[in-house]
Amino acid sequence: MERPEPGPPPGTKQISEVMWEVPTTFKQGMRVPARVIASKELIETMDGGVFNQITNVATLPGITKYAYCMPDGHWGF
Repeated sequence: MERPEPGPPPGTKQISEVMWEVPTTFKQGMRVPARVIASKELIETMDGGVFNQITNVATLPGITKYAYCMPDGHWGF
């Protein structure tokens, strides 16, 4: 599997100093927005797989409000 580029996907909006939101329009099937808690410096260096994972969580049945990713979010092993 090819590793996605680092950094947040297009359309990600800054909600507060340390809160970022990926809208439901990013991926088909997202039921809720995905929220990432991270500084600007951290979110810019997060592996693209982190955003793929959290937006996958946002598609799960039964999820309400938001899918959250903490600052230690990582992809893989």
